[in-house]
Amino acid sequence: MQVPESPPPIPTPAIQVTEGNTGIVRRLIRLAAPVTVGQLAIVGMSVTDIIIAGRYGTNDLAGISLGSSIFNLAIMLTIGIVLGNGPIVGQLYGAGNYSLLRRQFQSCLWLCLPLGLMCASFVGLGILILPWLDATDAVAGIAHHYLLPMIGSAALLPFIMAYRTTFESMGYAKPAMIFNLLGFLINIPLDYALVTGKAGLPALGGAGCGWATLIVSASIVLSESLYTQYARPLLSYQLFAGFGWPSLARIRETLHVGLPIGGAILAEGGFFLIIPLFIAHLGAVVVSGHSIAISFDWVMFMVPMGISQAIAVLTAHELGQNNPTLARRICFAGLCLTAAIALVQASLVVLFRHPLAGLFSPDVAVQELASLLLVYAAAFRVFDAINVGGNGALRGYKDTRITMVLAASGYWLIGFPLSYSLALTHWWGPPMGVEGFWVGMVIALILTSTATTLRVRKTTRLELSKPVKPDTI
Repeated sequence: MQVPESPPPIPTPAIQVTEGNTGIVRRLIRLAAPVTVGQLAIVGMSVTDIIIAGRYGTNDLAGISLGSSIFNLAIMLTIGIVLGNGPIVGQLYGAGNYSLLRRQFQSCLWLCLPLGLMCASFVGLGILILPWLDATDAVAGIAHHYLLPMIGSAALLPFIMAYRTTFESMGYAKPAMIFNLLGFLINIPLDYALVTGKAGLPALGGAGCGWATLIVSASIVLSESLYTQYARPLLSYQLFAGFGWPSLARIRETLHVGLPIGGAILAEGGFFLIIPLFIAHLGAVVVSGHSIAISFDWVMFMVPMGISQAIAVLTAHELGQNNPTLARRICFAGLCLTAAIALVQASLVVLFRHPLAGLFSPDVAVQELASLLLVYAAAFRVFDAINVGGNGALRGYKDTRITMVLAASGYWLIGFPLSYSLALTHWWGPPMGVEGFWVGMVIALILTSTATTLRVRKTTRLELSKPVKPDTI
């Protein structure tokens, strides 16, 4: 089939320069809504794992929490690299350069092959280091059996991200949302059946969650591939047309934009995810209480993350169409929106922290600790939302190196030493235990979000001073 020279117009039309901030916010919400729902569905699978494992037993909950921490740590760099595909596709789409967009998409899929192998290898390495972690044999054993099928999920993850970032950056966020939502719905009965041994399936305990995730991940990749090839909205773009060897220039640009994003995600996410490794010796109750608080905050995080992706996409579209003034307005309207939503989220968490903790575990001790930690989660939710919104703005500008520098500095040069010393040493007085890590997280987020906002201000101003670009990228 011949590839059309002029595909349909952009489904998310450019915002008019004269349009007020209310109109910009409406467009941000319109794009962010399906992105957020899709991301909530993905996180919902992890929450389902924790709830079902927690009901099955405290050791299973602790084992899944430990295994999830290792898995998420193993995939973070790759997630960031593939996120670099988004602003590139977005600017090409805004400029109407569809042939180069097609080349970018295909090259990104090629890049996913080594990235998938890297993710799988990191998960395998995590399995090997489990015996050296300060966890009970029961908890470590559950984590081991959970991570085995997650090796396959890790290999598939880059392809899920490649399809998702391409769809969203072209203004087609609903397909990824639908596939993720269906995956979430399928995961619930699969989790229950494989963990408890219903429907004639073996009772695998916490390890059943890993096998359910692998089945769902493979289904999502297959569905997205078929949609790209045959769905009517994408037929005019023929994203698979002329599929050949990858373009080294496209891969280099993806790595140039994506590696710093991956470094920033690894710096921030790694800071949160290594905490269970340092508190494992405090017992299953402490690990489980922390896991509940961080898991629920992760659910809340998906809302500002969805807005962040909308900021990145709309900003990239406007920059592709040589509208730096409008791109700047989108960035700051988005930052205000993320902050306002986070304030509402924080208030609700403080009010309903006790029933929320009870939802995850019937263990009274776990509930009490989780309720306490949810107060800290509410405190840093606002600053984290501002930070992630700013990161989305910078992604739209392809200004990603600074995010890695800020994350590494805020979380590791300041946040981790402070957190560790508050939690496990006598430097500041009696050790605070897991609470000390949460106090350090709040301080790190305050510093990082402030620096990120200042960088957005500087980057958007510099873009305004540049000469107008030609109409091609």
